[in-house]
Amino acid sequence: MKQQKYGKTKIMGLLVITYLFAKFQGGFASWFLFYSSLVFFCYQALAYWLMFATLQVSREIDRDRLRDGEDLIVTLRLRRTIWFPLGWNMVVEPLPDKIAGYYHPHRQIIYPWFKREVEIKYLIPSLPRGYYELKDCVVSGGDFFGFFQLSKTFPLHNGFLVYPSYRQITHWPTGDGNMSGNIQVAHRRSDDVAAVRGVRDYHRGDRLSQIHWRASARGQGLKTKEFEHQAMNQVIFFLDLEKSHYQPEDAQLFEMAVSLTASLVNYANQRSYHYGLITRQKERIHIPPAHSHAHFFRVFDQLARVMPEGEEPFSRLLGREALEYSQGTTLTVITPSLQTQVVKRLLELAHSGRSVHLFYVHAAPSLPAEVKQTLHMLAVHKVVCKSVHPAEYEELRRIGGA
Repeated sequence: MKQQKYGKTKIMGLLVITYLFAKFQGGFASWFLFYSSLVFFCYQALAYWLMFATLQVSREIDRDRLRDGEDLIVTLRLRRTIWFPLGWNMVVEPLPDKIAGYYHPHRQIIYPWFKREVEIKYLIPSLPRGYYELKDCVVSGGDFFGFFQLSKTFPLHNGFLVYPSYRQITHWPTGDGNMSGNIQVAHRRSDDVAAVRGVRDYHRGDRLSQIHWRASARGQGLKTKEFEHQAMNQVIFFLDLEKSHYQPEDAQLFEMAVSLTASLVNYANQRSYHYGLITRQKERIHIPPAHSHAHFFRVFDQLARVMPEGEEPFSRLLGREALEYSQGTTLTVITPSLQTQVVKRLLELAHSGRSVHLFYVHAAPSLPAEVKQTLHMLAVHKVVCKSVHPAEYEELRRIGGA
């Protein structure tokens, strides 16, 4: 602000001095100098007024869904409704808080001259998992001669999600050998002979693909195939977000826990299992079991946002939510804690006849003796246990089996 007032004072002082000089000195040269100063003053006044009066700023991102470690391309467009030879503009793009400490805000100087539209592209590399918001864009500007400098903040908003990375797991035996759910399959192939259990009379509205042509050819009218009710595996994922279970230095461990959950979700999705997610951050997150393309992204949207900020004990959440599901459902627990209450809940679920899979994530190079004993005791009580270390996770392909 002081610089602007100082610039205005200099311009006005220059105009007054040249006018007084022409008034008292007279002659062509002195008046020419005054009129030249007057033209310069008019240009400065127009440049000052038009710097932001007709400026429009918009921002675009190349996509709003990314995967951990991918780059984001941001495009800024500065448009003016009229052309005028302005001086310079400085564009400053503040970064989201989560990555502000890793990268510097994008700064770029442009000289628009007579251009009505200027496009700026920049890249934010190697984004980690999370939800991000690009907000206000700050544009500064000034004249060629340095008499004034202005700044304006343009309120913009662009949000995007970075999904966790996941491994391609090729083998993970779930369930207890029995299918669960008794879910009617919506789409069947008409030539799936194994799914046909009989025929019935044709009813109005039956699809042509369901007609049993061989039975219909026997002369007793159109016959329609009757299919069996196919059952499917159901998997419920319990991700531990309790704040006390993750130390500040365990950021890599938490990210591995989220990535492991994403890998298991991807496996269930590829096998057409019905799967859901239950966890609690500051609020309860409950996604009921389902299987569809939209459901897959709904689960991953939550996995992109979660942080270890839960206040409620994970053992309480596990004991309350897990009992709502039938015995045929596979309860998959991802946690770095083997505290007494957590182990107690796991044993209660196993004793009630439920299929429980425990994924114990840990940062220690080797498991302490008491942890090994606890895992062995859980395995004796039919809890499928798998300990995962960050170094082991990078090579994870198969879970269980030979």
